[in-house]
Amino acid sequence: MVTQHLKLEPSPISQTRVAKVFSPVCECETDEAPIEFDLRRGDHLRIAIRIDGRERVVADAEFRRGIVRVAWDGHDSSGALVPDGTYFPIVHMLRDRRTIDLPNPIVVDTKRPTVAVAGVQRKEGKTLFLYRASEPAHGLLFVNGRRVVRTYAATRHGRFNYFGKLTKKTRVSVGAEDRAGNRAEPVAVHSFPS
Repeated sequence: MVTQHLKLEPSPISQTRVAKVFSPVCECETDEAPIEFDLRRGDHLRIAIRIDGRERVVADAEFRRGIVRVAWDGHDSSGALVPDGTYFPIVHMLRDRRTIDLPNPIVVDTKRPTVAVAGVQRKEGKTLFLYRASEPAHGLLFVNGRRVVRTYAATRHGRFNYFGKLTKKTRVSVGAEDRAGNRAEPVAVHSFPS
């Protein structure tokens, strides 16, 4: 009878939202992995990341019913950066005496992609840039040191248009940013077709 009751009881945690991939070294907005969920009733929670059989605690506090938001910085309990790989968040509910493994893996990716310019074409007042990246990445265009284009899609082979004027004196480079936020070293483009 008790087992049947437990099966019918709703989970104390719902609406889990966890970063799929992040880079703790990118110095960008994705340098932490947010962990968020709805808590059905208040409890003292210990939220941790499982790393090689050990746990890195990211929060150990009393939480009220509602949305719980914490973040992991990609380091282990000694403060060292974890190796690239897949990690799992867990929630210990101390008063409820339950441990819940969140079903959302977090991938740590610290490796920068590489990018190559595959072609440049001018046509009807625009310049088309073709690029190849070493992994799925957003294409970036820098004009005189300022980023002016970031593609919506993260692909290995991509293209984008630039509608501004480019001259021999314009400094232009093509870059790439992977899903974790790591940026490739930009490649300079020195000549443009007429």
